[in-house]
Amino acid sequence: MPTTNKDSQYYMGNKHLPNARWKGEYTKEQVAMLKKARRNILYFAENFFHIINLDSGKEKIKLYPAQKTALRAMRDNRYYILLASRQIGKSTLMTIYLLWQACFKSDQRILLVANKEATAIEIFQRVRMAYEELPNWLKPPVKEYAKTSMTLENGSRIGITTTTGTAARGQSVNCLVIDECAFIESHLVDEFWKSVFPIISSSKKSKVFICSTANGTHNLFHKLYTGAVNGHNGWGHGKIMWNEVPGRDEQWAASTKQAIGSHEAWMQEFNCEFVNSGESSIDDDLFEIMERQICEPAIVLDDGAYKIWEEADPSRIYVAGVDTSEGVGKDSSIVQILDITDPVDIRQVAVYRSNMISPLEFSNKVHSILRNYGNPLALIERNNCGAQVVDRLAVDLGYPKIVSYGNSAAHRKNRMQGMIAHTNTKHKGVLNMRYWINDCKALTLKDKKTLHELRHFVRYPNGTWKARHGENDDLVMALLYSLYVLDNDIAEKYFDINEVDLTGRPKVISSMDFGVSLFEDPTSIYTDNEVVGDSNHNLNPCFFGMDSSQQSDDMSDLEMNGYAPLY
Repeated sequence: MPTTNKDSQYYMGNKHLPNARWKGEYTKEQVAMLKKARRNILYFAENFFHIINLDSGKEKIKLYPAQKTALRAMRDNRYYILLASRQIGKSTLMTIYLLWQACFKSDQRILLVANKEATAIEIFQRVRMAYEELPNWLKPPVKEYAKTSMTLENGSRIGITTTTGTAARGQSVNCLVIDECAFIESHLVDEFWKSVFPIISSSKKSKVFICSTANGTHNLFHKLYTGAVNGHNGWGHGKIMWNEVPGRDEQWAASTKQAIGSHEAWMQEFNCEFVNSGESSIDDDLFEIMERQICEPAIVLDDGAYKIWEEADPSRIYVAGVDTSEGVGKDSSIVQILDITDPVDIRQVAVYRSNMISPLEFSNKVHSILRNYGNPLALIERNNCGAQVVDRLAVDLGYPKIVSYGNSAAHRKNRMQGMIAHTNTKHKGVLNMRYWINDCKALTLKDKKTLHELRHFVRYPNGTWKARHGENDDLVMALLYSLYVLDNDIAEKYFDINEVDLTGRPKVISSMDFGVSLFEDPTSIYTDNEVVGDSNHNLNPCFFGMDSSQQSDDMSDLEMNGYAPLY
């Protein structure tokens, strides 16, 4: 007669789930391995624990050093908290420990907690799969086996719940595992912790394990982790960084940063940084480095408004970022000049800053400064009164190198030039600026006020970046615009890109020929009378008191001394 379910040695007929009627013969080798697996969690994991590899399917796990360290810490600490990069197997580490404890210790109550029910069920499915893949002679038989819990014949039980205010209330637990603790909704955190923490207090041996990726600073996970690091709460702690996973190198990091598209996301998800609102655009260490590079300018003009650290060199490539204000004593009108000849060594060479100059007068000032640096590419915000500066330069003064970006349809329809700033372009500009400053550490600032504003340029809760309350960001925005020229969308139009870095951004560039670059002595504009007006730039050169031969000789002498016709 066929074996009935009542007589079966397997739960629901599944040969991977032995029940209380299962009987098997043990070899000496199996007995030795069983004893060793009970004593050594690493031996248990590497010889018997299976995972699903996305590329190769089901396989035994191969622990790397950081994972082994974490498992030992879980074994040796009653309270342990793990901060980890994305996709390092942190949830798998938790399932290894709880399955090991359930199999080799009797009458254990193990509770797995996740921030969402679907997440808890998905993790528990890994536990079930790993249990089923254990050889029958190694694991205790099954008594109950459900979607959200399993009970073994040795009296141990594994269950799951979510992070609600009443989670696990009234239960006694030997091992509490909380996954992705940093992502518990803020309004649930206090009630949740009041609910779950007392359940382990009834036993002096009960354990709590918490793991998560970072998610800002105003949450329970950050509080517990920083308390552990500072030695304030008695918790054991660990951290697994992205580069501790085999196969992850700088090239992998570069491609991941490019794919994720956000410096903040990279720092939080992979670099274990607690990024939060109020976070400065540069960290403490980088600020200290940049602070040491601040120095006094070589030339100061316009009663301190125009500061020059490096005079123009015709062999170098310069760019300008321009931000315009109303000139009524509040926000400042800014010109930032950068030397980008070597994109991995960008230098701030000049800054103009005034909060009392009108937009019309500022247009002439911008034109003069740009001529000092050989008519470089200029990215000028045209929003509000910035439009006066852009149109004056483009139409009246015929400036040839104004970058147009931000709204292609409007540019085509209205023939508008300059930078049209809106939420998307500003966000992209901030990411680009933070890449060159934070990731590449390519920028050398010389101006103390620019660094001060950068220090107080912070991320707000809604994800936007702007000046901290009571501070300004005019210098930062002009800096952002000047660095925007190195964004691929713009750089490819205006430079020959000879080599790119690992993220595909320009690494080696050379300038294209967009016309004659005229470099003027910056001090000359304060000693000579400038010709201003709507059309004076169209005046042809005039020669007085000379015949044609004298004109030719004089012009030759002037040209030999580096002079050229103004237009």
